[in-house]
Amino acid sequence: MLKTRLFLTVATALALVTGASARLLAQGVTTGAVSGTVTDPSGAPIEGAQVQVRNARTGASAGGVSRSNGQFNIQGVEPDAGYSVTVRRIGFEPLTHDNILVSLGQTTRSDFQLRQQSTVLATVQISAEATPVINPSKTGTGTTMGDSLLRRLPTLNRNFADFVTLVPQVSTSTGVGLSGGGVNIRQNAIQIDGAASGDLFGLGTTGQPGAQANAKSIPLDAVKEYQVLLSPFDVRQGNFGGLLINAVTKTGTNEFHGATYGYTRSQNLTRSQPYLAEFKQQQYGFSLGGPIIKDRLFFFVNPEWQKLNTPATGAFLGGTDSLVNTVTVNSFADTLKKYGLTDPGSGGKVLKQNPLTNVFGRIDAYLPGYTRLVLRHNYAAADNTNFSRSSSTSSSPLFGLTSNSYLFSSKTHSSVAELLTNLPNGVFNELLLNLTNIHDFRTVPVTFPQVTVRGFARANGSANDVAMVAGTEASSQGNKLDQRTFELTENLTIPVGVHHLTFGTKNLFYRPINLFGQNSMGSWTFASLAAFGAGTPVSYSVSAPAATDPANGLATFRANMYSYYIQDSWQHSDRLVVNAGVRFEKPHFLDTPPENPSVLQNYGRSTAAVPSRGTVSPRFSFNWDITGDQANQLRGGLGYFTGTPPFVYLSNAFGNSGLSGYASLTCGGNAGNQGNNSTSTIPPAFNAANIANPPTSCAPFTPAGGATRPGATTAASANIATIDPKFRFPQYQKITFGYDHRFGNGLVSTLEMLYTKAMSNPFYTNLALADSQGVDRNGRVLYGTLTATGGSATLAPGGRQQVIDVTDVHGDRTYSITGQLQKTFFDNFQGSLAYSYMQVRDVAATTSSTQGSNYRYQRDWAGRLDDRSLTRGKEDMPHRIVATGTWRLKTLTDFSVIYVGNSGAPYDYVYAAAGGSGSGDANADGQSQNDLVYVPKNAHDPNEILFQGFDGVFTGLTPANAVLESQAEAEAFDRFIDRVPCLRKSRGRLLSRNACRNPWQNDIDVSIGQSLQAFGQQNLQLRLDVINFANLLNKRWGWQNFSDQNNTCGPICSATTLLNHVRNVLPAGATSSPAAQGVYTFNKTMKPWNADNASSNYRMQLSLRYSF
Repeated sequence: MLKTRLFLTVATALALVTGASARLLAQGVTTGAVSGTVTDPSGAPIEGAQVQVRNARTGASAGGVSRSNGQFNIQGVEPDAGYSVTVRRIGFEPLTHDNILVSLGQTTRSDFQLRQQSTVLATVQISAEATPVINPSKTGTGTTMGDSLLRRLPTLNRNFADFVTLVPQVSTSTGVGLSGGGVNIRQNAIQIDGAASGDLFGLGTTGQPGAQANAKSIPLDAVKEYQVLLSPFDVRQGNFGGLLINAVTKTGTNEFHGATYGYTRSQNLTRSQPYLAEFKQQQYGFSLGGPIIKDRLFFFVNPEWQKLNTPATGAFLGGTDSLVNTVTVNSFADTLKKYGLTDPGSGGKVLKQNPLTNVFGRIDAYLPGYTRLVLRHNYAAADNTNFSRSSSTSSSPLFGLTSNSYLFSSKTHSSVAELLTNLPNGVFNELLLNLTNIHDFRTVPVTFPQVTVRGFARANGSANDVAMVAGTEASSQGNKLDQRTFELTENLTIPVGVHHLTFGTKNLFYRPINLFGQNSMGSWTFASLAAFGAGTPVSYSVSAPAATDPANGLATFRANMYSYYIQDSWQHSDRLVVNAGVRFEKPHFLDTPPENPSVLQNYGRSTAAVPSRGTVSPRFSFNWDITGDQANQLRGGLGYFTGTPPFVYLSNAFGNSGLSGYASLTCGGNAGNQGNNSTSTIPPAFNAANIANPPTSCAPFTPAGGATRPGATTAASANIATIDPKFRFPQYQKITFGYDHRFGNGLVSTLEMLYTKAMSNPFYTNLALADSQGVDRNGRVLYGTLTATGGSATLAPGGRQQVIDVTDVHGDRTYSITGQLQKTFFDNFQGSLAYSYMQVRDVAATTSSTQGSNYRYQRDWAGRLDDRSLTRGKEDMPHRIVATGTWRLKTLTDFSVIYVGNSGAPYDYVYAAAGGSGSGDANADGQSQNDLVYVPKNAHDPNEILFQGFDGVFTGLTPANAVLESQAEAEAFDRFIDRVPCLRKSRGRLLSRNACRNPWQNDIDVSIGQSLQAFGQQNLQLRLDVINFANLLNKRWGWQNFSDQNNTCGPICSATTLLNHVRNVLPAGATSSPAAQGVYTFNKTMKPWNADNASSNYRMQLSLRYSF
């Protein structure tokens, strides 16, 4: 703590000492720069010329002096259009260039050739480019989104991050976030006005706070410009490994400007579909900016609101997609009520609510001595109803009653103060302070256990494979999170001749308080409605605060992330810029989890270990103007980038040490599968007493007795999560080479390569699992024994089922090659066309927020669990085409279009548990839904695969009909294999990880706006956005086909359930055997891909905007 206070004191003192002057400031994280060369008529450099840059909109100005080589560099220029640059030198005629545009993080070049003295100030009009690609600041891979694109391009959610998908090197997997260059989606970062604005805990997938409630970091109208950076070699940019969204917000000017707007869409503006009925979205707000004191003090405010009702996905009673009927739902609800669970909810249609509130405010003060102070506050609130059901096409359908829903709420307050100062001789300083508080919590409609009952009949009578669920959703039975982050950033840039030296530090001080009491009210599973009525479950899970935890289950800690860096930007000539720097990052945890001696003794891992290893990230880059006329540019670089893992990964260790957090229990056995267990894993009875006070131990053996039947029960024990003491924060090596060519008239071509290699990435292992126990009949590596009901894991000595350890792996590789054409505004047109080829190979993909799910779903596998082989990654997207265009006609009509076409996301097929006693755990490691299927050469061959009923046994069917059903499923499965290329190619062997791919996706979005200019600068615009325009033209076009993976494990995995495991057939006389053969069911109506989703339908949005 003393070191922290000392550091803060020194950093603040340094900022105050260096904070002395500037109206326009040096090129920083939130600004741009203007550079050039001053020469005489013969081309000789002019030294000592006075250079002034001025923004007439705010009155801001800055000056500099040309050096002996005639070069000047004025940094810290706020991104804006309409700058004027004036050069004066005794004996020469003053010269002004007008209409200069400065973009975020870029250097605008403007060269001057002065003539002999005259008495008239010459002025030259420069045609500004909207987002110049060719400039000496650009070395790495990145894209700039200017205000004009943000205003014109179609968008439904008005979220500035929506446009990140237009970056050619960004891929999107089904249901999850954005991957920059194939890197894990949780390695992205967002900064607004230079301040970290992401969700450091990492529960969501978008990187924005409140992502689980679809919250927006900031109103779209408040964003002036932003960059999407994949390899920015500037050492000031860090704390990410995939992509960085770097945004700057709007400011007030010397004139009052504002807007008021409203956007609406509903089921009347989309194709008629059951899952889009009663849908309505309204977004509205206003913005206002102007002077408080002319040339000195400005303000800008932008509040925005959203009202959104959407129908929950999946089947419902009375809908056209009939999964179950009313009698079935009523029988389930009535049985619940018999146990005193009087409000189970209904099976009807559910309308989900998703209101949003965003309020942004900013003040800019130009202080004496050429110093600018920026103060801003951002508030974001969101509520989102979470509820869904399976459709009738699902192979493992789940139908929930409304009591299983929950409301996720998020509130974020972020306050930022930034002081930017230019000292004499071009020394530039920027100091930034940021305080962010995030509060996430859940509200549930009932407070009783989650109850799941399997074996219900489908409405069409085709199968008895529907599971129904009611009660408090398992993960919402105790779930809230508070985050507090303080950030201090200090950057100092000093010009030394042709060098610009940058010294800086960025520091995050972070404290989360997390409660995650999953199953704290209990979760019960029953094989049938009759078993539910009898109170005899097949599975029971519960958690309770550990008796030794003084925090009563809360996981809280303090963690700091210190970053220090130095960089030299060497302007070798007016054609070559070379940058070299190094960044050092060091995590520091002020708290540690309690030490559990038994874990250390039995598994060799300290529960008190936390990350402490620092990382060094050197970076080198260059920009070469090959021909000296800004028409041919070669650029590139090599650098290392260190991200921060989602702190939820590390929070797991604080909440799961065995002495802290929650103790958990799962009872999934029965009297017939206990073997020689010393303690029982039989679930307790479901009755009123156990509902009111959830048991924390399994039921005893009945009758108790014998050496192997002592009557002991399995009691709740804390889950164990540990961190490898050698664990490093994720780090990536990135190499970029690019060539840009300007043809004229604003047309620029780019050819670019980006290569990324992971030096360290999170990977999860179970230390409690013994080594492999052989292979099964198909060559799958086993980690336990195969019994009649499934797999039973063989455990290492220590008595625990799971000790989940997070370590790191290295070697993940991605590369992309991109070709692009861009045309900036010329004759009222701006457009781009890009093609990108990308390949992603990785060991695993950790996309969940809990250690158990990350271990379970990080990869679907059939080999050794310690195998670190590279396979196709979840983010692999070989082909991607992105095209955008905006036009403004003389009639004040705006037309914009977006086309995105890309390869479908990868996935694979796995086993799952059926409604009977089958576990679906094919490799006996204690985990289901992550074991790759074996694809038979012939589905009718009983030596390769068995379907339920092959032996005449099928609940509800006669022996003869059972055999017929098994034959029908075999025939349907054989046809299904032939329809899916990855399965057809895998006949006779185990499927590979991510071997399959969804079909090619096409999406065309169009926007048409008509402006009615009133008078002066007032404008009224009516606009129509059409998302999936192709589907508007033809109902069979524009379909977005996906596999059924979201019904398997949601967006955290890439698995699709193919076969449901019922039981195993063992060799005669055996109680377990690696030669056991699984018996499965297959949904004869299963489709390889499903287009029944909102994205497959056109959606239109109307808006009205008045601006002045």
